[in-house]
Parts: sequence; C-alpha cells; structure tokens
Amino acid sequence: FAALLLLIVSHSPQLYAADYRCRQESQPPAVFEGERLRVASLNIAHGRGDALNQLFVTRSGIEENLDRAADLLSEVGANILALQELDVDSAWSGNFHHADYLLQQSPYECMAVGIHASNWLYNFGTGLLSDMQMNDTQTVNFEPTPPTTNKGMTSGTLLWGNGKWVRPVLVVSVHLDFSRKSVREKQLDKIIEAIQSTEEALIIMGDFNEEWANEDSVIQALVNNAGMQAYEPESPKHASYKDKRLDWILISHQLEFTGHRVLPEQVSDHRLVVAEVRWREE
Repeated sequence: FAALLLLIVSHSPQLYAADYRCRQESQPPAVFEGERLRVASLNIAHGRGDALNQLFVTRSGIEENLDRAADLLSEVGANILALQELDVDSAWSGNFHHADYLLQQSPYECMAVGIHASNWLYNFGTGLLSDMQMNDTQTVNFEPTPPTTNKGMTSGTLLWGNGKWVRPVLVVSVHLDFSRKSVREKQLDKIIEAIQSTEEALIIMGDFNEEWANEDSVIQALVNNAGMQAYEPESPKHASYKDKRLDWILISHQLEFTGHRVLPEQVSDHRLVVAEVRWREE
C-alpha cells in the first residue's frame, strides 16, 4: 500500500487522511472471516434520488432518498460499500453529513470519507462504508479539471482471514471525470501505474464514466494493462446508468468473482452494483 501511495503522490495529486470513524460504542470486527466477501458500489447523486438536481429537493426529501438507499443496502448486505457524489454539509443538499446519516440508518459500522470538490455551495467526494474496521484510510484528489468539479478516490485496507491466515485487501472508491476522455485517461494512468507497483489484493469500485466498448476505454486499459478483472465486461446486461454501464467493480488477480448483479431499484440516477468475490485457489 505504501508503494501505491508513493506512486500516486509522485504525480502531484493531493493525498491526505480520510475522515474515518465508527459508530459510537460499536465494536466492529478487526478481521473479516468468511469464504466470500460481498461488495457494492453506488453513485448516491448527492441524495437527490431521481430529481433533476439536488437544489430542487428539500432536506426532508434528501433524507427520504437516503432512507430508501439505506433500506436497499440493508437488504443487499454488502460487507463494504463504495459511494460517489457523497455530500458532507453541502448547502445544495440539506447541509448535513450524508455518509454519517447512512451509517446511522444502515447496518454499517465504520466509514471513510474524502472530499474532492469544495466551495460555498458544496462539499462532496467519495467514501467507503464497512461492517468491519478499515486501516490506512486515505483520500487522493486528482489534479483540478476546470470547468468540471474535482474528482478523486478514497481507500482503506481490510483484513480478511479464514482461520488459518489473515491477508490484507485494499478497497478503493473512485470517481472519474464525466466530460472528457483525455481527463479520464490522465486519472487512470496514475491508478494503473500504482496498481502495477503493489502486490496486495485490490478491489476498485466506482463511477468510471466509461463503457467497455468505448474507443480507448479506460476500463479496458485497467483490465488489459493493469491486470484487473471485470465481470462479463462485454455483456449488455449490467447497465448501471440508464442503458450504459458506467459503474464497475474491478478485482485483482488474487481474487475471483462468484457473483455479480445490478439492482433494478432506483435510489439515485445510478443503480447499485453488487458483487461477491473470494480468494482464487492457489
């Protein structure tokens, strides 16, 4: 993980500790014990649900949308959730901490949040919710990309054991620029170089704003150039934003998929992506 951070920092984005905390008086396990880890990713869209813009939604409306999301997350039972467009005390979305609200309304125990874009109107970024402890939680801000808002990623390390051994898994929630492929390529270049420098098992989840079939697809680059795996990448069955597959769960070679689905329920303009993974047999 240190090599990952050093490589990212060497390319000049900002790196800092994520806002990490667990529920008061909770005692989340330090190690996940199980054959399969269930993971999920959701662009929560600033809590606006299916509204055109969060500015047109009251605080109570934002809370209702987050309640619906929390109910869905409780049903799914993912051990760790990656979130994007996650707001913290933003004037345009109710002036409250959306990750903390979800933590209180869902079964999750701990959260790590990183702010990538901030001004008088908004503070938002990416985050992770987990039912176990996370270690070395960090946030990376990609270089500014005006006129679009800044993007970045938040990461944490989980410990996964089976009674005989305990292994670390680095989990990343990422959000890439939506408007320009050239910007996404620069953001992905840093991630690819960093992946190639670490031997830790890795799960990268988030809104990549990119489809597999796009010319010079950044998802293809992660799979072909960085050794990550995507579930049925050419299948048309996994659309997560309207009829497009923009939200992905990618895993490194130490792991393998045992299941994958995109839920039909609409709790934002993106759909929840869920996968189960296990250690690949050696």
